[in-house]
Amino acid sequence: MATEIRFCAPVGEYWFLSPLASFPIKMNVDGRDFVFPSAEHYYQAMKFYASDPRFDVILNMKNADDARLITKTPEYKVNRRADFDKRKFEIMENALHAKFQQNADAAELLKSTGDAILIKACPVCYKCGFGIGSGENRIGKTLMAIRRELQK
Repeated sequence: MATEIRFCAPVGEYWFLSPLASFPIKMNVDGRDFVFPSAEHYYQAMKFYASDPRFDVILNMKNADDARLITKTPEYKVNRRADFDKRKFEIMENALHAKFQQNADAAELLKSTGDAILIKACPVCYKCGFGIGSGENRIGKTLMAIRRELQK
């Protein structure tokens, strides 16, 4: 078994580790329940209040990468949820916990990684991932913590 697993996009043998992988999660937002197609959809939608039309656009996008990319456009960079930047890592961690708690097949795949070090190795992601040779790897660390919980 690999001692280190690097992943980024939802492709290849370890596609399921990516927040963009299509595992639906049910989450309560602003007092209402929603089913998001992926952890990434939830993360991106949380930049807005549930009453904001942009929230629904993200929620209903077919592709998680499209949901990510739309929030980089000018009309999605303004009037965001006031506390998003303070809570963004917590939001992603909650989404990843939900992904593996609510999808038994995803949980089994995560457990199958054994004790390998999980590294989100996207070249432009330095906080959540590893970037090119450096970064905090928050997503990888969160996945390893979730895996430990599942293995108990």
